[in-house]
Amino acid sequence: MLVYATMASDPSSYILGWFAAFIGTIGFGSFAVPIKGDAANSVDIDPLVMQSYKSLMCFLTSWLVVLLGQEVTFTWWGLVSGLFWVPGGAFNIFAIRNAGLAISQGIVASSIVMVSFIWGNLIFREPVKNQIIAYGAVWLIMAGLYGMSYYSTAESLAAESAGITMTSHGEEKNEEEEGLMRKKSDDSFENDSSAPPSESLEITTQQHPMRRGRSILICGRTYSRRNLGLFSALMCGTWGGSCLVPMHYSSGDTNGLGYVISFSIGAIAVTILLWILRFGYQLFKLKSPKEAYEVLPSFHFRVMWLPGATAGSLWSLGNVGSIVAVEHLGQGVGYSASQGALLISGIWGIFYFKEVSKPVIIGKWFLSAFVTITGILLLGYESSPAEPGRR
Repeated sequence: MLVYATMASDPSSYILGWFAAFIGTIGFGSFAVPIKGDAANSVDIDPLVMQSYKSLMCFLTSWLVVLLGQEVTFTWWGLVSGLFWVPGGAFNIFAIRNAGLAISQGIVASSIVMVSFIWGNLIFREPVKNQIIAYGAVWLIMAGLYGMSYYSTAESLAAESAGITMTSHGEEKNEEEEGLMRKKSDDSFENDSSAPPSESLEITTQQHPMRRGRSILICGRTYSRRNLGLFSALMCGTWGGSCLVPMHYSSGDTNGLGYVISFSIGAIAVTILLWILRFGYQLFKLKSPKEAYEVLPSFHFRVMWLPGATAGSLWSLGNVGSIVAVEHLGQGVGYSASQGALLISGIWGIFYFKEVSKPVIIGKWFLSAFVTITGILLLGYESSPAEPGRR
C-alpha cells in the first residue's frame, strides 16, 4: 500500500499533493468541453468511440513521464484500474451527452467524493484529526457540488420545459428549428431503417435537450435518455471512482508517477477487450462477421480526431495530477480534492457555453462553489496522513 507523509515530517510532499490535486481539477474539469462541442454533436459520437479516443491519448501521453526522470515500470494492478476506469469513462460520456454536462458531472463528482472517502477512511484507515469534522467536510463538498450542478442546469431545464432548446453556446432555438436540426442529424447517421430495435442500445446522442427527451428501447421497455444519463453518471462515480484504488496495492517504484504507464496499459487493454466483446455480441446476433463489423459505430476520424485527442489529453493531465495527489494525500483526500473539477466545468458552462445568464442564478452557483471550496479546505485541514513507513 501507499506510504503517506505528514505535513510536519515532509511539508513539501503535502504541498506537492495539493498542487497535483489542482492540476487534476484543471484536466478533469476541462476534458468534457470537446465532448459537448459542435463537432461531437454533429456526428452523434458513440460513448465507446469517445472513450477509445481518451484511452488512446491516455496511453500515448503516459510515456511523457519518462521525460520527468521516471523509469518505465509495470504492475498488473494497472489492468484492474482499467477495468474500473474504461467502463466508468464510457458511462460518463453517455451521461454528459444525454443528461447534460453540469448535472452529470455534479453527480459524478459528489459520488466519487463519497466513494473515495469510504475507501480512504473505512478501508485503508487513512487517519484524520476528527472523524465527525472530516465527514462534515465530505458532506459540505457533496452539497456544494450538488448546488453547482443544479444552478448550472436550472436555466436550460426551464427553457426545455418551455419548448426552447439552448445550443452549445447559449443561443435559443424553438421546437420547429430543432426539429429541422433533428431531421438533418438523423439523416446523417440513421442510414439503416431496417435495423432491429435493439440497435437503440448502441447510441449515443447529441447534447441538445431534444435528444435528451427521446426515449431508448432496452429489452422491450422504453426509458428516458435523461434518466439513463443520470443513472450513467451515478455508475461512473461509484464504479469509475475506484479506478485508483488498485494503486494502493502496488509496491515499490510502481506508485505515483510510476503507476501512470501501468494505468494507461490497463486502459488500452480493457478498451480493446470491450470492442472485442461488442463485436462478439453482434457476431452472435447477426451470424455474419461482415455485418457484425458494419454495425459497429464509426470513429468519425475526420471530424473527431482533434476533439477526441484534446479530450483525451486533458483527461490524461487530470489523471496524472490525481495519481500524484493520491500518492501524497491519500485516497480519501487526494481523489476527493480532484473532484473540485466541477468548479472548472461550471466556469466553462457559464462563461463559454453561456448555459447560465441570470445574475441571481450565477450568484447562487458561486455560493455553492464557496461551500465546495470550504469543504475541500476543511477536509485537507482535518487530514492527518500516517507517519512515514506506515503501510
